[in-house]
Amino acid sequence: MCTSNTIECMSPPFHFLTQKTKSKHARFRIRNQVRIHRLNRVNKFTEEKIKHEMELKNLQLYMENMSILKENERLRNKATILHQENLALLSVFENKRFRL
Repeated sequence: MCTSNTIECMSPPFHFLTQKTKSKHARFRIRNQVRIHRLNRVNKFTEEKIKHEMELKNLQLYMENMSILKENERLRNKATILHQENLALLSVFENKRFRL
């Protein structure tokens, strides 16, 4: 027991401070773990949402690409038919020119 009015006598025992500090660290550790768990849950939800949006966008682009390919094929067929018609008309024109 202290009889004088010194800092040693007024300060709480050392083991009490260490217990208090340990419990604070434990509480902070638990809080951080809870925060990390919440962030992981939010990140998982966000990742799933982004993944779903990406799949929808991918499907839309695929469908657009398929329609462009069909249109391209249709135009290619039309160009082939027009080319054949052009060759036939050119042949008729040359025959008429040589007859004159």
